[in-house]
Amino acid sequence: MERRVAVKEPVKRPVKMAGQVKGGSAARIRHWLRGVAGLKLTSRAPLAPLTTFRIGGAAELLAEVGTEAALAALLTAVAEVGCPFQILGLGSNILIPDRGLPGVVAKLSGHFRRLRFDGNRVVAGAALALPSVAKQAAQRGLSGLEALAGFPSTVGGAVWMNAGCYGVEIKDVLISAWLMERDGSHRRIGAGELEAGYRTTALQHGDSIVTRASFRLHPADPAACLARIEQLNRKRWASLPSGRTAGSTFKNPPGDFAGRLIEACGLKGKAKGGAAISPQHANVLINLGDARAEEVLDLMIEARHAVHQRFGITLEAELVLLGELGRRWRESVP
Repeated sequence: MERRVAVKEPVKRPVKMAGQVKGGSAARIRHWLRGVAGLKLTSRAPLAPLTTFRIGGAAELLAEVGTEAALAALLTAVAEVGCPFQILGLGSNILIPDRGLPGVVAKLSGHFRRLRFDGNRVVAGAALALPSVAKQAAQRGLSGLEALAGFPSTVGGAVWMNAGCYGVEIKDVLISAWLMERDGSHRRIGAGELEAGYRTTALQHGDSIVTRASFRLHPADPAACLARIEQLNRKRWASLPSGRTAGSTFKNPPGDFAGRLIEACGLKGKAKGGAAISPQHANVLINLGDARAEEVLDLMIEARHAVHQRFGITLEAELVLLGELGRRWRESVP
């Protein structure tokens, strides 16, 4: 069994400039981090194209991060300035406010997309798409990730939320995860320390960032693994609407399905502005072309209130609501 280790590493803090830099926190961070290898910084970068919903405004500062050293430098600068910080993966289960996000939005790339096979063990960088890892493992005759090959998430996001599909969850194959803390230090935790449950882990209650993860798979026939992936993906695509969506909107309550409850309330197909509850699957919201985040949130609140009023069940959001949207959602509890 792999032994867990926790390592605290010294952090190289960015050199502060002499005097003052005009502008807000983003301008200060850009100044402090100029010339740092592995970082690409873009001011007022549109975020909607980086999400499957295609909804939301711009990031005050978008940081594309290619190395762990660059991530540590960025986190240190963010802590020094005291500005908001958000990690963005594939953008497949988030809703970004129409006004965008203040502070820094970071996307991992470069070294965070490395993939290594060692016998039955797979070590995958956090920025890798989980379906790609599952397919490459299957091609090598390693089984265990087939059911997750259609889950639209990065490896880091999948670990953070304990992604699951067709009876398999990340915790079932995870050995350990490497984390970076907001002070730039590193540590590694075992799967048991995630305290993983249905679409939840202990990571959701802290600030740790997953940088890579290791999985234990088992030998199998490559053709059979790939056939299983194809079979499950066809099943998934047939049950979910295509187009500009963010997947499941609500977590399924114990012993029931959020889609069934919403449909029973007569809301299937309900539209507001450019957003609608899918007429194909009531637990999926769709962007009809020009939806605003506020319209999506209004439909979510309406669905939650309707289900609570009729069934006494309070639906929990699976969709991650960023910025002001999360505050409004919390304030609207029935």
